Amino acid sequence: MISEPLSFNVATIELLSLPEEVEGFSLDAPTANAQYNGHSLPIAGWASGRSPYVVPSIEIMNGETLLKRVPIQVPRPDVADYLKKAPGAGNKFGFHGFIGTLGLHNSTRLDIVLNIYDPRDQSRVKKNVATIRGKKNNSLLTESKYQPLMLTAIGRSGTTLVMQILGEHNKILTSNFYPYEVKQSAYWMHLLKVLNDPADFDNSSHPDKFESNLGLIGHNPYTHQESMRQFKEPDRFYDYYNKKLPRELVKFSVSRIEEFYDLIAASEKRSDAVYFAEKFLPTHLQPMFNDVFTKPKEIILTRDFRDMICSAQSFNEKRNSQAFGRERASDEFDWVHRIFSTGARRVVEAWEDRKYSAIHVRYEDLILEPEAQMKRIFEYLEIDSSTSLIHKIKEKIFNSSGSTHHKTSENPEKSIARWKNEMPKELLEYCNEKLSRELKTFGYE
Repeated sequence: MISEPLSFNVATIELLSLPEEVEGFSLDAPTANAQYNGHSLPIAGWASGRSPYVVPSIEIMNGETLLKRVPIQVPRPDVADYLKKAPGAGNKFGFHGFIGTLGLHNSTRLDIVLNIYDPRDQSRVKKNVATIRGKKNNSLLTESKYQPLMLTAIGRSGTTLVMQILGEHNKILTSNFYPYEVKQSAYWMHLLKVLNDPADFDNSSHPDKFESNLGLIGHNPYTHQESMRQFKEPDRFYDYYNKKLPRELVKFSVSRIEEFYDLIAASEKRSDAVYFAEKFLPTHLQPMFNDVFTKPKEIILTRDFRDMICSAQSFNEKRNSQAFGRERASDEFDWVHRIFSTGARRVVEAWEDRKYSAIHVRYEDLILEPEAQMKRIFEYLEIDSSTSLIHKIKEKIFNSSGSTHHKTSENPEKSIARWKNEMPKELLEYCNEKLSRELKTFGYE
């Protein structure tokens, strides 16, 4: 019998008070105090809006991350009877889907959110109705020549500076050219996630039409439970898709990462390198690296979020562009609410999930105390942190003009606390309110 490489323990399920727009809701799966083996966790139940409201779908949220949107379209005549619906009123109150457990946080909170639609004015609201808490138990560790060094941050945090520093150490491999955005390992790990996750005909590959899209490969549609039940010995196929295949996909992905960084090592003459470093937004990928690699490392880089906003504004003005999500926002306040506030919460989530294995570095400390911060980083990585090496890197990185294309301040020191002079009062007050917890978490006034 093949052991389970993936499983998830559901600890508690909390049903919240129903909003007035909702007539009824029930969560049938998963159940509390239960272990779910395999690559998927079932999410099933029913929901009904109180007339005139309609609930067309649910969303499964993992913190700030939307894991899946599941339509409410499963016939549930039992629910229609329970709600005393008139004959002919329809009975599609049910939802049934699966989420992949690979890439979840160590201790996971899943929120079940109802999408509520009002046909009278075509307005939509989202309401949280249930919370699932549990813990993943994954055993996919694989030996690799190189270990990942994940630089986790959001835009305008100073990631390019940190990548320049890391790229100067002979034990670390990077793409080694501005702006250090080659993310080969992230690509292969995301592929692992997509290929390993359970079938989803609504949001991913459909068995009747997947070959029509030459630019996309989604979840394997034949991992669906209904497909496996049709075989003479379904257990054999369950074991293959949930036990053997995940390990084979891990080996494949890790091998591709090794091959790429072997090329980097050869071109950079770094045959004794032990890490590869890449930039990462806070996503599902970092927990996956921790599940797969034996000695992963992570730097969580922060910068005063108000300075990041000022920097992004200056960057856009300098380039005459609308980058960093500004193109999706109606004004500066909406920009802070939709982009920076969400991003800041994701960084806090990452830190709270992995603060016992990662190192937190503040951009401000790196600028004001570069030698001390470089020593912290290299000691955390257990690589050469000698004074001579650090001095050499400082002279090359901090005392050079660098890329003026990327900078938005006259000098690095002036990039600190720039919000005090540049941010309008009304926007500053809004930022202080929206980002209060996130600023406090990372020690900003």
